[in-house]
Amino acid sequence: MTGEDHLAKVLAMLGEPITEPAPAADWQRAETAAGAALPEDYRIIVDRYAPVRLNHHLYLPRPGRARWNLENWIQETITAWNDVDWSGDDWYDDEAGVDPRLVLGSDTLVFGGPGGLIPLLGSDRGETVFFAPAAAGGADGQIFAEGGDGDFHHHPMPFAQWLYGYLTGASMTGPYSGILYEGPVQFASLPDGPGDPERIHYGPDRGM
Repeated sequence: MTGEDHLAKVLAMLGEPITEPAPAADWQRAETAAGAALPEDYRIIVDRYAPVRLNHHLYLPRPGRARWNLENWIQETITAWNDVDWSGDDWYDDEAGVDPRLVLGSDTLVFGGPGGLIPLLGSDRGETVFFAPAAAGGADGQIFAEGGDGDFHHHPMPFAQWLYGYLTGASMTGPYSGILYEGPVQFASLPDGPGDPERIHYGPDRGM
């Protein structure tokens, strides 16, 4: 199954768009913050549904927003992760995850830029999902998920395939991390201000 097939399956699972595409200038600011181009399937999904919390846990920010702003979140996340010293091996447990440096061919772990890890989204369970531009298109794939414990889990697949696995209950952020919510995907809007309430709605029936 190709990346386009998985994108089609995700879009069918999530249903009709609930937002208009973000202006190109907003995406340019987000990619400037990232220091690299963002995956096309990721951009399509964000354009159609973000800002949103999917299935209770997974947060998708959006470029150009006052709150839940993608470019601000990317920059803050890159800065915070680069403040950690990843040059040694003290943080790495080869029985629990995969060292991203082995995939990226680097002596140290870098966040942001074409040779680093680009944050795409996070969850309220402490998980962060990254895109690796330097690995894109190669046999090593392009997605790393950090489960909140310092262990990185490599997924040699496009973002849409990773998201499909997550939404169907597969363990996509570490061993035994999957949660299957049967029925339609739940959408929770992310308020743009104090007076903007959270709104809940559901995607199409999934036959689950």
